Amino acid sequence: MLILWRAIYRIAWKDVVGDWRRRATLSSMLFFAIAVLVIFQVAFDPDRREAARLLPGLLWVTLLFTSLMGLGRVFQGEEEDGAFEGLLLASVPRGVIFLGKWMGNLLLTVLVELLLLPLTLVLFNVDVWGQVPAIVAVLFVGTLGLTGLGVLLAAMTQSARSRETLLALLLLPLTAPLLIAGVQAVAGLVQPGLDIAPWVRLLVIFDVVYLALAPWAFGWLVAE
Repeated sequence: MLILWRAIYRIAWKDVVGDWRRRATLSSMLFFAIAVLVIFQVAFDPDRREAARLLPGLLWVTLLFTSLMGLGRVFQGEEEDGAFEGLLLASVPRGVIFLGKWMGNLLLTVLVELLLLPLTLVLFNVDVWGQVPAIVAVLFVGTLGLTGLGVLLAAMTQSARSRETLLALLLLPLTAPLLIAGVQAVAGLVQPGLDIAPWVRLLVIFDVVYLALAPWAFGWLVAE
């Protein structure tokens, strides 16, 4: 078991360090998120009350499209170097490879989230700083399932000619229930009085389902 966890850590660390050196995925995701937020702010120019109502949807929409940019590059390094087949020949289960790639992408996405949330609150002048830890926790729970399913679909579409378009077409409908639950959970934190427990439970259910099936499905996909 320790050997498997070490393999997961090394694959994830390789992706994170490689991206940090190239300044490719993380910087692209961050700049894209900032651009989306600025466009929304200029387009809507809401007052404080309206901004609080729009905040949950804006957060999750920005996170979704930012995640798509990162997911499209999950296997890009191995594909460019012709190393993906070598990675599959490693003496570890295919699910371990999936978990390593997933953890690397998850870490990059969480870093973007931690920068995205305070920037959103400042741009839209929403005073919910006391709820920031709870909002971060909800975003993290939702991101577990979002990136888990996203990495699986990225593996499915990596050899396609229009893989970014195909990835978006597959990911958007499959994650719609998760996104709805995430928006409602954040709305309950921004607008006190709403019960967020059912929505958080729904997020956890999606996480469990996606992350339980994805490693097995990844092994089947790469074998095909």
